[in-house]
Formats: sequence, C-alpha cells, structure tokens
Amino acid sequence: MDPEQRSADGHGRGPEKKRALASTTEKLYMAIAGAECLIVFAIAFAVFGLVEANLPVARGKEKTVPVYLAVFIMAQIFSVLYIWDALRQRNVVQLLLHLWFQLCILAYSILQIPQTYNALNEIGNQQCGNYPRCEGPDSLYNVVQSLLIVTPIVLGLATIAFAFLCRKLYRQFGWAEFHLVGASPEMKRMHREYQTLMSLLKLLLYFGMAFCLAYLILVASWTIDKTELYVSVPTWRSARSWIQQGLQATLCSHSLDTRADARSVLACVALPLVVLGVALTGVAVRREIKWLMVTMLVLMVVGLAYFIYKLASMFLPATSWLYINTRVTMAIFSAFAIIILIVTFVFGCICLTNFGQGLAQAHQNPEKTTTLWQPNTKVPFTSDKAREANSQAYAQVTPEQDRMVIE
Repeated sequence: MDPEQRSADGHGRGPEKKRALASTTEKLYMAIAGAECLIVFAIAFAVFGLVEANLPVARGKEKTVPVYLAVFIMAQIFSVLYIWDALRQRNVVQLLLHLWFQLCILAYSILQIPQTYNALNEIGNQQCGNYPRCEGPDSLYNVVQSLLIVTPIVLGLATIAFAFLCRKLYRQFGWAEFHLVGASPEMKRMHREYQTLMSLLKLLLYFGMAFCLAYLILVASWTIDKTELYVSVPTWRSARSWIQQGLQATLCSHSLDTRADARSVLACVALPLVVLGVALTGVAVRREIKWLMVTMLVLMVVGLAYFIYKLASMFLPATSWLYINTRVTMAIFSAFAIIILIVTFVFGCICLTNFGQGLAQAHQNPEKTTTLWQPNTKVPFTSDKAREANSQAYAQVTPEQDRMVIE
C-alpha cells in the first residue's frame, strides 16, 4: 500500500501525520509568487536608493516617487499573503480574484514609468548626484527606466503562469468543495458566494490600507513654501499693501496647515477602522451574526462615502496640489477601492440572506475541513493523480444523484 494512502487511512505514521499536504501545483504557484515578490522588491529598493542617493533634497514632483514604490511594495507583500491564504483555504474564487489583482498591479507598473519621468523631468538638465543630468542621455532617469521596464515584464510572465496553474487548481479544489457542501447545487452556490465575499474583504483590506498609507506619505513628504502658493509679488507701492499681503500669507499658511492636519488625522483614524471593519465582517459572515453583519454593511456605506470624497478632493482646487504627479494613479487606485467596496456590499447583502441555511454548520464541522496544513482524518488528499481523479468524479456528479447531507 502507498505510504501516503496508509497515512490517510490511519496506518503507518500515526494520526499526527494525517495532513492534507500541498500538491506540486500548489507549491509551484507559491514558488512563482515568492520569486515575483523578491524580484520586484529588489527593483523597487534599487530605484528608491538611486533616487534618494542622487536627490538628497527632493522638491516638487520628485517627492512623489516614494509613493509609487511604497504602494508597489505593499502590493507584493499582500499578493504573497493573498495567494498563501487562498491555497490554505483551497479558495478558487480568491485565486481568480488574485489574477484580477495581478492585472491591476501590472497596469500600475506600466503607469509608474511615465509618472517617474514626469517627476524627474521637472528638474531638467540640472545635476543629479553622480549623473550629469536628471533627464536625457546619460541621466538618472535612463538608469531608473531600465529597472522599471523589468517590473511589468516579470509581472506579465507571472500572470501567464498563474492563469495556467489556476485552471489546474480549479479542478483540484473541486473535490474539497464537494466534501464540504456535498453535491447540492444550492449549498454549492451559497459556498461560492461566501468564498467571494471573504476574498473581496481581503482585497478591500489592501486597497483601504494602501490608500491611507499612500496619502500619509504624501502629506508627510510635502514641505512646500505656502507663501509662494498664496501670495503674489508685492507691489511695494505702499507699506500698507505689503503688510496686508504678509498677514494674508500667514493666515493662509496656518489655514493650510490646519486642513492638512485634519486630513492626516482622518486618514490615521480610517486606517485601523479598515482593519477592524474587515475583521468584524469576516466574523459576522462566518458565524452568521445578523446584527453585526447589518452594522458592517452600514459602515461599508460610510466607507464608500469616504473614498468618494477622497476621489473628488483630487480634482478640487483647495487640495489638488497634494496630488501633483500622482493624480492619475491615486484616482485609479481610489476608483478600484470604490468598485471593490460596492461589490463587497452587494455580496454582503447576498450572504446575509443565506444565514440560517446550514452553511455555518458545514464550516464549523472539524470533520469536513478543507483547510491546507490542518489535520484531517476524513479526506485522504494524497497524490496529484488521486486529487485529479477525485476532481473529475466530482465534476460528473449531477443534482439527481445522491447528495451529501450536512448535519
């Protein structure tokens, strides 16, 4: 008898070894994600080091370069954790959403190239540290551009590999879903809706946190001279006119500082609220706590209003200066967050209507667990061939056949 099968049947290695081990496909998927993360990390830190070393005193648009890199680094960390969680939970919906997230990051990496050019182009032909100029032949931007071009190539190749492996994992995870909810089409539908909501909540967590952190980086990096923004050149025709303009500069500068501080405080408050809200929503939908779920849905509407306000503030004269050279990327970023929040709200309402129909009992039953790296004595997930055979058998089950009853 095969050693893996003996372990699954309770013989040989003992019950402590009864685990649903990762298949070769899952290991390859995770390895590609890790390699992509390391390569993008190295490129991002190299670009950041070049800019910081050669522009010790950043002014104007070049201050926005760290924002791109910070968002990109956070995206790679989230991507690895998102994939690991999807494989651990055997959540094929989350893997499909990761492909969409991968395409978003790919588009962001392409936009990063012209945005970095605009930032360094403002300096013109001035010397950039060890480089004779910041833009043009033999410039700092040429070196940075050669690094930035590698990023979308790596992301594109990884996305193709993910799409190929995701198709295989879809069939493999089908047996795990069959073991959890049986052959009932209704239970399968509710389970897919549950998986979709949980996957969207994790995406919402990233977009909410990344947007707040990017905004805080922008506020912290801007040390502009407010007097130049609000005061025109004095006429010197009278001392009275000069004094009035000086007082106006002081008042406007104080008002700008107050508004910036208020927006920073609002972003700092929103950051932990996003984490807490996502966690409580996950608890509410898994344990089917109706009053908590309704509360979270109301807070989603509040969060939607906040992101719409932030999107509108990028184009208002009073706050548009803060998003100089980042308006396009930050607007796209906030638009993604708004779309995900709306879709999450819709699936939250759908899952709320599914409460009390047996799905919670299936999730809480330890004998029906589908989680990877967790002891499981009932489901002998063995070799890749056995998993594929189980998945094919699952695909051939029809609603007219016997269904698994969830007690």
